[in-house]
Amino acid sequence: MSDESESRRCCGVCSESTQKTFLGLLIVIFLAVSWVGAQQFAQSAQFSGNFSAPYFTTWFSTCWMVLCFPVFALFLFFQKNREEFHAEILDSRHIFGPENVTLKKIFTHIFSFNVLWIFVNYLYVFSLTYIAATDASAILSSNVAFVYALSFIILGEHFYFIRTVASSLCIAGVVMFGYADGFVGGSNLVPGIVMALLSAVGAAVYKVFFKRMIGEGKLGQVSLFLSLLGLTNALFLWVVFLILYFVGLEKMVADEIPWGYLCGSSSLSLVFNFLVNFGIAFTYPLFISIAMMLGIPLNAAVDMLLRGEIFSLLRLIAALLVVAGFCMMMCPDSWNLPVHRALGCKSSRCYGNQTNNDEEEEDILPITYSSGDLKPHEVTSQENLIEVDPSVHA
Repeated sequence: MSDESESRRCCGVCSESTQKTFLGLLIVIFLAVSWVGAQQFAQSAQFSGNFSAPYFTTWFSTCWMVLCFPVFALFLFFQKNREEFHAEILDSRHIFGPENVTLKKIFTHIFSFNVLWIFVNYLYVFSLTYIAATDASAILSSNVAFVYALSFIILGEHFYFIRTVASSLCIAGVVMFGYADGFVGGSNLVPGIVMALLSAVGAAVYKVFFKRMIGEGKLGQVSLFLSLLGLTNALFLWVVFLILYFVGLEKMVADEIPWGYLCGSSSLSLVFNFLVNFGIAFTYPLFISIAMMLGIPLNAAVDMLLRGEIFSLLRLIAALLVVAGFCMMMCPDSWNLPVHRALGCKSSRCYGNQTNNDEEEEDILPITYSSGDLKPHEVTSQENLIEVDPSVHA
């Protein structure tokens, strides 16, 4: 009887793992397609007629984030019973801790993140007017290097040799993107590369300060956060567009606004954001990282087929360096232990310097960088915890 019960338990575990893997693969496909589609639609919008308004594109796309929490609530309504549904909705209000969301926190916390969110995505969309979506997405992927650097300085992250090498590869790839075009001052590609790089740095700042101020959040809490982000954006940040429009930095003609491209980009961006949150909560974080990497070759294929973009050997090597650095950043932290021991690392910030026996080594959990997200050093439940990832939203 004990053997039969053990067999059933193992089958149940295998079945759950298989379901999570299958769900993860579906999410990978939809994530990659939605990410690439959102970028391509946003780029097409910037080249439509007399429309040249990257800020309006970003603002309009962010307004759609209001739908995140209603979609989550609808999903929860059909999945849970009434008591569980009510409990999770009430729990969603605890974004910043045990206290509920207040108007003061909306203005002091969420609005400040909203400004940074708009800045990051505005620069990214603006870069698409100068460079191909493939180059922009590859450069944006280097944000994991900046996340690690900032977390080392601000959050007291341990030193990891493999991540240091990975950061160097990402930065080398970004530099090579510029070198591939000769760093020519009059080239239209250089401003695009600079803007994409600033967007990557801004995304890293967003993630690190989100970790420091908010920490972890459940799916409902993050969905509510994104909805409030979209709401504050819709209510207050339209003023910035009017200023840019009247000074001539944003150009559009009412009859020629490409609503089809804008709505396509915004809807796919909404799908992307929700799937990132859903994927980390209900499947393996590694799948989110795989989807982000798949976006680069998919963008390259679309750029080549639809826009006739031909990539030089140097630009291909640059993209591969960024992807290699991205992949190395996903390596488990335990892989650093033998490297650090071989290097004789004895610093208090050096990961693994205090692991003198096997029992202590087991207490150190790998820190997974999923799409550049930071994970805590303490034990957490991966099924219930999740982070915001503002990779590409427009």
